[in-house]
Amino acid sequence: MRRSAARVLDHALAALRLITATLLGLASPLGEALNVRFVGNVDYSYSGSLAWLSADGYANYGPNGESGPIRMELWAFPGAYPAPLASGHKLAQVGLPSLGTGWQTLGLDSEPVPYSPPPSGTWIFAMLLTEQTYGGPDDGYVVDDARNFVAPVTVGPQAAPALTPQVGLWWNPDESGTGYAIDYKHGTLVVTVYSFTPSGAAQWYLASGPLSGSIFTATLDKYTGGQCIACSYTGRPTLVGNDGTITITFSSPTSATVLLPGGRVTQIQPQAF
Repeated sequence: MRRSAARVLDHALAALRLITATLLGLASPLGEALNVRFVGNVDYSYSGSLAWLSADGYANYGPNGESGPIRMELWAFPGAYPAPLASGHKLAQVGLPSLGTGWQTLGLDSEPVPYSPPPSGTWIFAMLLTEQTYGGPDDGYVVDDARNFVAPVTVGPQAAPALTPQVGLWWNPDESGTGYAIDYKHGTLVVTVYSFTPSGAAQWYLASGPLSGSIFTATLDKYTGGQCIACSYTGRPTLVGNDGTITITFSSPTSATVLLPGGRVTQIQPQAF
């Protein structure tokens, strides 16, 4: 990877700091921190058999000690991560230096690395930040942090809908007060989301689009100027933008994983009456 002189100096200082802590008996064993996190955004691109991975940076927020060796890995999963690694496919990876506690490295742009596409189907790509512990499921590495890419990626022929979601009101029983009204017909899914703003005001969204295999993604559109319930009809409401993207991955007609703006993941099911 390309690194600036400043970042090389950062790692040299971090190594000196670790040596000093070890001599004083303060350092944790290698790989014990497990508190390494992405800083800012991550991204990727690929062409043929090569990929380029990038991130604004990564930092060690652990209380003490140096991390183990770090890797940035691009994966494909049937739905949004978190998911069992065994259900996914590793597409590309880049090795990164270990990092002392309290330190960060910024501006990661990899050289071309080998890229292996997933099998035909529709996938959610995710960037994982992994750390070597010599006992993890990924060649001795464990996942410290992860970022999902919202837009599904279809490989090979466009997948036909794998299932028909149950129509009606869906929810997470542990998140009472919000819900998802789902309608599905002729390959198109329409979702009305009932939720609230950070200030507590009620907010509903409308999202619609095709169901690709078992994955649906669309913007969470907002409207104003709607019909007053006790008033004469005044006309259709006006679209005033959106609050990001929603992705719903159905594992069956009655269970699904929802990826919401900001990376929040929740499980939903039809509400029983």
